[in-house]
Amino acid sequence: MKITFLQSGGFIGALRGCRLDAALLPVAERAALELLVARCGIEHSGKRFTTEGRDRRQYDLAIEQNDQIVRLSCDDASLPEKARPLVDFLAARAIPQGADFQLPEVAPAERPRRSAMQATEGGEWGRFDGKVVARWEDDGRRMTLVEPFSYFDSRETHWAAPAGSVVDGASIPRAFWSLMGGPFAGEFREASVVHDVACEDRDRPWRAVHRMFYEACRCGGVDAIQAKTMYYAVFHFGPRWHDGERTTIVDGLPQLEPVVRDDTPAPPTEAEAAAIAGYFNTHQVAAEDIPTLEILDPSD
Repeated sequence: MKITFLQSGGFIGALRGCRLDAALLPVAERAALELLVARCGIEHSGKRFTTEGRDRRQYDLAIEQNDQIVRLSCDDASLPEKARPLVDFLAARAIPQGADFQLPEVAPAERPRRSAMQATEGGEWGRFDGKVVARWEDDGRRMTLVEPFSYFDSRETHWAAPAGSVVDGASIPRAFWSLMGGPFAGEFREASVVHDVACEDRDRPWRAVHRMFYEACRCGGVDAIQAKTMYYAVFHFGPRWHDGERTTIVDGLPQLEPVVRDDTPAPPTEAEAAAIAGYFNTHQVAAEDIPTLEILDPSD
């Protein structure tokens, strides 16, 4: 059995983590770890974050045993009580880590199977070309791509994120960040990068850009409920724009030149984001219905 653990967030926000191989631990420590794992109740991979998650400690935990990986991502408030002793055990052995500290990914065969509706909805999810290789800027919020990265959607439309592109997750409403563990966390990373770049370039219709984000999420392994929640978030609260014109004076004569005008709506509150996430957790919704779906009461 092997365990990889990462702790982030909180007041300081530093990354701390550890990797433990039970076979290499002293006998007493190995026995204690195996008992904690047996009692932790973590049987399936998943993510659970409260609306205040970004202000709390966040945990990412991967347990490898019997040729399977189970991975849990959560914050201090949503951590299952049965798993807290295991997290305390790992946190006591965690040391400072850099941004390149990675947890093992859950293989596609280990992810929850899609329902019949989800399996037929949207067909194939496209493909990524390359890997996201980036460096963090000094402000700790932005990343600059060191290598080019691309996504080809289900219609083979090419969405490029060239080297030198600067991304910060701002294309995703911030109130939803705690629900996904951050825009560059886990399975969301690739989709967030190409979505950020497309929202910055604004050379394609905003509706197409947000639909691409949904497909890229599914391509990256995000489950249907989370992907639809985030599709709703970016479609109803994310960046919007339209082509327009403005008049300028050139050599004393009026000239029309094309411009891109911003139509981005007001951001949602954390309470609204939580209500939206709750709706998708209790209702079956087709992705095609999300553009016209109104979850919040307009009169509120």
